[in-house]
Amino acid sequence: MNKSMDVLSEEIDELMLRKLELMEEKVRENIQMEALLKDGHIELAKAKYIRGKENISILQVPNNKDTVTSLFDLETKMTTDDDTVPCFDISFKKSNDVDEPGDPIKWFGVLVPQNLKNSQKRFQESIYLAAKIANIQAELISVFSKLKALYVQKDNLCSLNILKLNK
Repeated sequence: MNKSMDVLSEEIDELMLRKLELMEEKVRENIQMEALLKDGHIELAKAKYIRGKENISILQVPNNKDTVTSLFDLETKMTTDDDTVPCFDISFKKSNDVDEPGDPIKWFGVLVPQNLKNSQKRFQESIYLAAKIANIQAELISVFSKLKALYVQKDNLCSLNILKLNK
């Protein structure tokens, strides 16, 4: 697996460009996540103001752990090319259980403020965005490890060339 210095340098350059693209994308998605969470909290505050702080609080959330379940599933798959980069996916849970409460927003009554629905929507969007950010981070880690391996190969090749020149 002896590659020439030019080929190694080109591969390193391509991976460095990919690393910069991924870092830029991650920063952009983190900013979007921050905006979603901020908007969700603002909408929640508006709903609490409209309905009163006693009507929308932790007291409406069931405290029985069997009653509270997640509406989403997180799936982790390894990519097929090298089995080192995990791929995360969020999917909406389909429940066949009739007793299970479907939408947690119903805990706060039948006629809830639109702000509360908007808040729920923002927080749900942030869950999907978190999975996207996790995928970007996983790919970034993979690129870092590939770069490290290429740097080791390049150092070995440089060492061999220096030894040949000294002889």
